Amino acid sequence: MSQGLTLPRNTTQQAEKPLHGNIARWLHRITGMVIVLFVLVHVVAQTILHVPAFAAVKADMPWLPTVQSQHWVHALLYFSIVFHTLYGLKLLASETGIRMGYRASLWSNVALSALVGLREVLRYAGI
Repeated sequence: MSQGLTLPRNTTQQAEKPLHGNIARWLHRITGMVIVLFVLVHVVAQTILHVPAFAAVKADMPWLPTVQSQHWVHALLYFSIVFHTLYGLKLLASETGIRMGYRASLWSNVALSALVGLREVLRYAGI
């Protein structure tokens, strides 16, 4: 009697769950796009607000200064800057041969970035 080939059991179920490395890479890309988008919008807005040639456009956008001072925009920007920087440093360290676990580095980066973003929200709240 011959026994058929049996594959190892998938006890960790890693294939069915999002992988921490993939999550970290996607967050790195998204935060990079947030930073670039913020800089582009900020430069255009500052141009409209401060360059005399755009006075007519400025008159049509009285809400522009208010939008630029939104606390959630700054919180998102600061979260993005901190996460993008920390993950970039992690990539740099891994290129030099330093090994770090994906799970621990992802969640520590997210936690530290969230604290910086939360601090910005609390600063606007006067806390």
